[in-house]
Amino acid sequence: MKLFFLTVTATVMMFCTLFAQTDYSDLDNKKGTSMEPILARAEPLVKKIEDKENEIVRMEYDVIFDTKSTTRTLYNGWTYGIVAFGDYRIKDIDIAVYKKSRGEWKIVEKDAENDHEATVIIKPYRDEEYKIDITVYKFNNDYTAGHYGLLIFHE
Repeated sequence: MKLFFLTVTATVMMFCTLFAQTDYSDLDNKKGTSMEPILARAEPLVKKIEDKENEIVRMEYDVIFDTKSTTRTLYNGWTYGIVAFGDYRIKDIDIAVYKKSRGEWKIVEKDAENDHEATVIIKPYRDEEYKIDITVYKFNNDYTAGHYGLLIFHE
């Protein structure tokens, strides 16, 4: 059994090393379909989050043209971090978090800075559903789509 775990660990390490050493400048030849760049962008973020002894409770990756929405129940007693990030095609990505109030989604936090990574911190006062909007404000060059990643973690 130990040999099995050592083999799996070695394979994962080789896979991560491959990402770290890959040149993504030729990805336009793959028509932007490769997930390798967004996974490579996620690796240092995951390390940074987990090095601070936080627990990642959700990871999401998808293609984005403008805005994507998702929901998640966040629980009282936890402080959550929500990070959205883009691949090499995305220059500026933003995030907004909403909760329902009287039947309508009301914004509670947002990060609309001009960069390819957005982070918000939420500390719910009761267990409830939140809506998360990820929006690409600007693409690099002439791109009209890219891949984004979303990480939700708590302390």
